[in-house]
Amino acid sequence: MPHIRVRGLALEDLESVSDKMVESLAQLTDTPNSHFTLEYQAVTYLAVGGASPAYPFIEILWFDRGAEVKARVAQAIDDLLRPLISAGQDITVLFHDLKGSDYFENAEHF
Repeated sequence: MPHIRVRGLALEDLESVSDKMVESLAQLTDTPNSHFTLEYQAVTYLAVGGASPAYPFIEILWFDRGAEVKARVAQAIDDLLRPLISAGQDITVLFHDLKGSDYFENAEHF
């Protein structure tokens, strides 16, 4: 069920690595590829004075897999995205650990 939201990256760049990203994360988490969803969000960042350059911001909603897996997943994402962005630009990966008691699919609790 990992749901990955990506913003601050060109859609074409995300498309170019999406298969590799899902495959890599599936292996790292021992989760079937078909359980992943990848969501692209077109956003405009604002700072004092108006629009600001974007940087990749990745949110992962999932059931907790521990700190070690989080670190490996964050590194895998960084490795995939780093060649696509400007030198010195940040890449942020934020994990949202979900509780099974809050998860429903097709109105059924799992």
